[in-house]
Amino acid sequence: MQYLLTLLSQRRLAAKLLTLVLIVLGLFALTQLPLAEKPRFDMGEGLIITEYPGASASDVESNVTSKLEKELLSISGIKEFHSVSEAGLSEIEFRLNTGIADPNVVYQDVRDALARVSDLPLGVTESPKLSVEKSYSLDFMVVGISSDLPYEQLRARAKSVELALRRVEGIGQVYPIDLREPEFLINLEPTQLQRYGLTVDEIAQLIAERNVLISGGRLALLQDNPELITVAELDNIEKLADMFIGFKPNIQLKDVSGEITSAFEKASAYGSLNGQKSILFDLRTDQQADVLKTSNDVRNLLAGMERQFGADFSLDVGFDLANEIQAKSDIVRNNGLVGLILVLVVLALFLEKRIAFWVAVSIPVCLLGTLAVLPALGQILDAYTLSALILIIGIIVDDAVVVSDKIIAFVEEGFPIEEAVVKGIKAVFPAITASILSTMIAFIPLLFLPGDSGQMMYVIPLTVIVALCFSFVDALFFIPAHLQGVLTNNTQWVSKRKDNFRHVNHAIEWVLTQRKRVLSIAVILCVGVGGFSYQQLSYLFFPEDGAYLIEVSAETDPELSLDQAWQRTQQLEALIGETEEVSSWYGEVGTPNSYWIISLTPVNDRDRTADDIVEEWEAAGEGIAGLAQIEFDIDGGGPPAGRPVDIKVVGGSDEGRNALADDLAAFLETVPGTKRVNRDLHDSQPRVEAQLEYQWLNYYGITAAQVGGVIKYAVEGERVSRIFNGEEEVFFRVSLEEDDKTLDELNNLMVRASDGSLVPLSKLIRWVDTTSASQITHYNGERVIRVSSGIDAALTDPSSVFEQVEIQFAGKDYEGARLVAAGQIFETAQAEQGFAVAILMALAGISVLLLLLFDRVIEVLLVLLVVPFGVSGALFILFLHNQVLSFFPIIGMIALIGVMVNNSLVLIWHFRSTLAELDHDNVMAFIIKGTKSRVRPIILTTITTVVGLVPLAYGLGGYDNFMSSMALVVGWGCVISMLVTLLIIPALYGYVLEWKIRHNRSL
Repeated sequence: MQYLLTLLSQRRLAAKLLTLVLIVLGLFALTQLPLAEKPRFDMGEGLIITEYPGASASDVESNVTSKLEKELLSISGIKEFHSVSEAGLSEIEFRLNTGIADPNVVYQDVRDALARVSDLPLGVTESPKLSVEKSYSLDFMVVGISSDLPYEQLRARAKSVELALRRVEGIGQVYPIDLREPEFLINLEPTQLQRYGLTVDEIAQLIAERNVLISGGRLALLQDNPELITVAELDNIEKLADMFIGFKPNIQLKDVSGEITSAFEKASAYGSLNGQKSILFDLRTDQQADVLKTSNDVRNLLAGMERQFGADFSLDVGFDLANEIQAKSDIVRNNGLVGLILVLVVLALFLEKRIAFWVAVSIPVCLLGTLAVLPALGQILDAYTLSALILIIGIIVDDAVVVSDKIIAFVEEGFPIEEAVVKGIKAVFPAITASILSTMIAFIPLLFLPGDSGQMMYVIPLTVIVALCFSFVDALFFIPAHLQGVLTNNTQWVSKRKDNFRHVNHAIEWVLTQRKRVLSIAVILCVGVGGFSYQQLSYLFFPEDGAYLIEVSAETDPELSLDQAWQRTQQLEALIGETEEVSSWYGEVGTPNSYWIISLTPVNDRDRTADDIVEEWEAAGEGIAGLAQIEFDIDGGGPPAGRPVDIKVVGGSDEGRNALADDLAAFLETVPGTKRVNRDLHDSQPRVEAQLEYQWLNYYGITAAQVGGVIKYAVEGERVSRIFNGEEEVFFRVSLEEDDKTLDELNNLMVRASDGSLVPLSKLIRWVDTTSASQITHYNGERVIRVSSGIDAALTDPSSVFEQVEIQFAGKDYEGARLVAAGQIFETAQAEQGFAVAILMALAGISVLLLLLFDRVIEVLLVLLVVPFGVSGALFILFLHNQVLSFFPIIGMIALIGVMVNNSLVLIWHFRSTLAELDHDNVMAFIIKGTKSRVRPIILTTITTVVGLVPLAYGLGGYDNFMSSMALVVGWGCVISMLVTLLIIPALYGYVLEWKIRHNRSL
């Protein structure tokens, strides 16, 4: 290895060429890498949507959701699933077990399970739809079109917009909202049906049988081999009205119906875009999309189509993830540039200009080299990759500084330049190798953190490890070759190694002479400050101080119609629109549930936090009539983790579950630090139940399904057939006229008995007024009630709140109902386990590496001693800066373990390599001399690391609430590590040497 390094260090031209090649390749990759918010990964989550138009929540639960859930329970790869059954819709969200080798196998098992459910109601005309969530396939943009013109004209323009959006490069999927399908609406008249002795279901069957288009194949025996086709399509209203439905007498469809119209399906929800009723389009990117470019293309398309459509139509954007990505990339870029400039300034101040130049070149070589490799590793350019590059701007020059400092030291001692280069490389090779490997080992466990958070953070350690590999090659190959050229071509080179650290050296000498007192104070400070800071810090998985998204859900009074719900929610939307910090918003207004996603202006452009805004909205929302409940959730910006406190009340009886939910909500109100406590209401809505007279059903040979079908046709209507008009499908819906949808008219509807006679519906049923739930939720197949709250991070954290909940409700019986932690409580527990394993793995790996290097346990312990001091100091820094102990600072602390040991490792290695100079009668003189000889590289490497992180830590180029706290931890941790390395480690090593001398132990 030494021969290879010596050989490589003499290839100056090759070093320059490879340096240039890496920079060029990195710049090329920089122009080609797509920019996104998050790395690409499979989120291990899926959503199953089943539409059952006209069905009540209980009907959907019983006949759709429960059947699908039964099949999902048989799939071993699913960890948990949640379902919502509401009027006309079933939604089931599921999450896979952590560590699934191939999620696609489980997704296929889910598809197979859904296919096995063959007994769904006839009203479910389309199979359940499964969508799999990828980090890159979440909605990145929501746009819409609005107008005061009739819906038919608005929809025609919206179809043009939809087709144009699907053609935009980078868009993978387009999900329309309130883009209703066209229908021929056939309104039957009960009196006419009675007159001609027909039933509603018989008319529906006749239409379905009459409307056909069937290919019969080709007539090979005829000339030109023509195709034979049976055409009996009812492709217009006239044909439909004239359709014969009976003979003797001749009866046409128009004889038993009122108005037959060309209309659109009944709206289930209205799209809202910045307060305007709109047809919305939820856009998802494909895997290769550059979000910024795609967003710009969409905006240009909308602007062009708005000019084309004229002043009657407005096309706007309700949500655009590109704004946040651009803001984050600007923050990262600006902080990175400031940090880079500061690092260059430090190098120029402390190194001779030619040496400083080549050391500075290490930064673009490592950064751009990393960017050139990332595509081969399946990565893209996202906010976390950019932040990882900033994190190591100062770190990657450390090894270059150490190598150059050692080579120059040998030159100053009078060695020939080539020999100085060889001796310098040989002297630092073991220490540099160990220091880089120790940093890698600290980051490697972060590659295996569980959950969505671990997958999202995966790119940070990966990027750092790749950059460290380039730093290793640069320090031991490129830098020696470059320096040999500089020193050889400049025989008049004069050292710039002035004693700039004279005062520092004097301070170190004084401290080491007072080592007993200093060590005592240091231990007390480490334990006291670290323990105090840890007790004061709150743990919050993803802090909300930098949040830019607010999710709002509202539950209207169940008896309200969709139009009435729209009117009531307009007061809430007016409140949103009057808020200065709101950039845009979109939502779906339904009955009884509505939701909105509000985008705020960038955090650096506003004075109020999302929490401040929500508190104002909460107070104002209490005065809005007609809204049973309004819930505000702040999206902290991390993986989907739910609210800070999110607890599910699962199973048991309805009474027990409701009692436990009520008591839990009341208890959370009393816990210090909790706020915005919400409990699922799902108020009951009025229902008229048709109770069957079974004795008459048996007598007439009529089934319950016949009766239910007739009522379904009459009220909600049922699709019975379809045609294709050349552009899209048009469905036939059979129903009663609106003024005939009364209980009296329904009583007069006829049902065909088994003997062919007609029996009025009034003889088969009786109407009973009841109520039913507007929404029914399940957790793993059991009914559930969700209770949640926000928290004040200065007072408490999710884990502490749940611990208090467990103590409060331990041993209490609520008829089988139980509590299940979800949201950030669950994510926090999972992350804590992952972090504990990562820390142990990092310490164990570094310890093994140090044992291989030193082969002495005592010296390994001395090197590792810097870790508790650094962690203690990092906790204190978080406390001083009013930060919480969150995901990113903990990642910073784990990374800091590898960074901190580098200086102490190099220092101990230096002591080991110069033991021949030790005077057994004056150990401290040896220690002081050795420490002072390492002051310059240790301080210089610390300063370069710190100044590279200072801009990100303090937001000099814009503040990022996640990465800034991590930069604070690593930056200040390095400062503390430097002090411990220069003061504590030498003092202790002096004691070790003195003990070995007294006991005649091998040094």
